[in-house]
Amino acid sequence: MGGGTISMLAAIFMTLLFTLELWSFISGFESTTIIVDQDSATSIWVNFNVTVPSCHCDHISVDVEDMLGTNVMDIQKNIEKIPLDEDGVELPDLDHSHHHAAPDGHVSEEENLVANEATTKETYEPTVLAADTFTKYVDTHEWVFVYFGASWCHWCQKLDPIWKAAGEVLKNRGAAISLPKVECTKDTALCQEHQVHALPTIQLFHNGHLVPPNYRGPRTVNDLVHFAENAAVSKKKAEEAKVANQGKTRNDVGCSVSGHLLVHRVPGSIQFSVKSGEHNFNREHINFTHVVHHFSFNSVPESWEEMLAVMEDDSHRALVSKWYGRNFNSPKDHVVHEHYLKVVQSQLKPLGLSSEKQMYEHTISSHSYVSEQLAHVRFHYDLSPMQVVKEWKRRPFYEFITNLLALIGGTFTVMGIVNEAYNGVVAKARMGKLG
Repeated sequence: MGGGTISMLAAIFMTLLFTLELWSFISGFESTTIIVDQDSATSIWVNFNVTVPSCHCDHISVDVEDMLGTNVMDIQKNIEKIPLDEDGVELPDLDHSHHHAAPDGHVSEEENLVANEATTKETYEPTVLAADTFTKYVDTHEWVFVYFGASWCHWCQKLDPIWKAAGEVLKNRGAAISLPKVECTKDTALCQEHQVHALPTIQLFHNGHLVPPNYRGPRTVNDLVHFAENAAVSKKKAEEAKVANQGKTRNDVGCSVSGHLLVHRVPGSIQFSVKSGEHNFNREHINFTHVVHHFSFNSVPESWEEMLAVMEDDSHRALVSKWYGRNFNSPKDHVVHEHYLKVVQSQLKPLGLSSEKQMYEHTISSHSYVSEQLAHVRFHYDLSPMQVVKEWKRRPFYEFITNLLALIGGTFTVMGIVNEAYNGVVAKARMGKLG
């Protein structure tokens, strides 16, 4: 009975060892080697998804520069910017095409002359609103077109006479809209409340409610007067987008920036900042706290479908992007964030008929500091001259057979010894010689 039990245990044990050995042979093993990078490609893709919760999409710029002298600013192609509310919920990107729809000659030359004369003689001055008068003024006027400016702002200095002339034209035409001004140098808190990050900022109000988006059209008397007289068009578009009558300030406080860029395979950087050729920025109000959801590199795809497959492959993203929602706060004003990425190309050679894969892994080192510059985020990348080759290999078949026979022979030998020892103990017990 005892010998049968030992034989059964031996059979189970050998079966287990055989299964493990077979699985080890089938699955193979990983071999990692490091070689000099052999890739002849001159470009790579950079994929990213970054949320900036405290900066509007209006002026966020994505820039690229590298060691070859490339310096491209405010890239639009393959970049998507989605406005976000304070809870991070996506908002519609409002249509502002009507801001650029003024026909030539909407304001006649004679009207321009009269308005310019009134501006020169200072017979007309726009109403200046302050923190204690702003709310009452926009609540008691049906249509209000407000200009937020500052005395130190170059673009505001250019707009001041144009704004006065446009107000004079509208007054002479008897238009039911007023063009007041807010001086942000004096009323900083009021401008911050209305999220005035860029100067000048021009906003439309109807019965005390902001009509988004901010005015983005040309700043000429002709264009400003045309927009003001057709303010109802903006109101209608806001209603269609279901963002009308929601308060006196903008709902969009942040921006989600995502996309992909084709860059040279040389050291370079990608920067997220605010830029405009028609605004000055209030550096006290620019905050680049950000969350990096994804940032990765990969070889240039052969088709758009291949690119989508790479972007949507969770297993691939887990290998190449180490970010996964990392948050980088700006606890003070004027904080610049710098991320340094060391990029290494990896070549994966799986077993069987599966095709080889190329991927780029990277290390991350981040730093932030207070600067006299405008706040921004910069991702520096540097590609290693070495390449990691990960190859899955299968052991030779003769090695599998040798190990298998060794396991079987060893098991038989050990179990034979155990069986002999057991039988000896049983024999002594029957003869009463154990004591």
